Amino acid sequence: MRSTTRLRGMTWDHPRGIDALRAGSDEFERLTGVAIDWTARPLREFEDTPVVELAAKYDLVALDHPFIGDAVAAGALMPLDMVLLPAELAERADDSAGASHASYHWEGRQWGGAVDAACMVSAHRVGAVDPVEIPGRWDAVAAFARSRGRESVLLAANPTHLWGTVLSLCEAVSNTAIGPRDGWRRGGDGRPDWWGDGGIEPAVLDEAVDRALRLLPLCAPESLRSDPITVLERLARSGDPAVYTPLVFGYLTYARPGERGELVAFSDAPRVGDDPVGTLTGGVGLAVSARAESGREAAAFVRFATSAKVQGGLSHAAGGQAGRRSVWADGDVNAQVTNFYRDTLATMDRSFLRPRLPGYPAYQRAAAGALHRGVLNGVERREIVTELGKLWREYVQD
Repeated sequence: MRSTTRLRGMTWDHPRGIDALRAGSDEFERLTGVAIDWTARPLREFEDTPVVELAAKYDLVALDHPFIGDAVAAGALMPLDMVLLPAELAERADDSAGASHASYHWEGRQWGGAVDAACMVSAHRVGAVDPVEIPGRWDAVAAFARSRGRESVLLAANPTHLWGTVLSLCEAVSNTAIGPRDGWRRGGDGRPDWWGDGGIEPAVLDEAVDRALRLLPLCAPESLRSDPITVLERLARSGDPAVYTPLVFGYLTYARPGERGELVAFSDAPRVGDDPVGTLTGGVGLAVSARAESGREAAAFVRFATSAKVQGGLSHAAGGQAGRRSVWADGDVNAQVTNFYRDTLATMDRSFLRPRLPGYPAYQRAAAGALHRGVLNGVERREIVTELGKLWREYVQD
């Protein structure tokens, strides 16, 4: 009889975050005898809890890519390339949805596998909004809100997600703020060209904050205490006045018929100019703790969970959101999820990464808090922009 190795894993508690991992680990145990006991934490903790703390307690950790720098600097993670072959990593890089796979590559090593890919896109309740009404440009978002009333537009604008909205607006306005460029440009670490080692280009940040300040009065007041799950649960609720959001992290769960109430359809993010625009990359990586006694077995599960067969098969069936571009482009898969992947792929392909520099997670928490307080307290735009620059120098810049 095969003895069972038991691993401990930490993920987040939405069905998208836990159900697919549990389904995958059940099959992995059947095939290998390696069992995984999963613990799930709320979204806010997923976004804010240092990976170093989690890696001290768990063998497998689901994480957001900006935590990589701090975790690597602390020696908290085991490089996946100690177990996965170069050809296996290259194949995953070639089939990545946007920059998802690359977001877990840092200082020449691969520290996580993309079990889930996401970026900020638009969403609306099917049947409550005619698809031809969906704003394709930011100016049209304002017109939609004025026409339908502010209660119809809900934005995820709690501190963390207002910050994400401003960053996505930075990308949207960058051509006008710092001059036209050919296409969208990314640095070697996936950051956009308006976000250098000295922080975000002030002219870009100023225009993005200005647009956010003009947008918020057109949205439902409860936006400032909402996260993506709050927003999407309301869009899925029949009769709720909120029917549209211009920017929210895509959640395939709400595009599955019969899954969460009314169907929610997703579409590419609004743009300022004529060309499709990228937004902030989200998603989930799965990393192995450097303290894991069975690190090779844990890495083998990451290999399994990031395979195309699993992501397009049992993971998808269990409610997972793929990190594989081939799954995003699959017609049969899209037919089951209201074309969630197909209708947001242009944004996903162009999505950008946040810095993974040591100190960035602390900066993000401080910057998000300062931005949110500034909005609530009516602080002048330029004062907010100045404060965000100061915080970058305090937390990140040498």
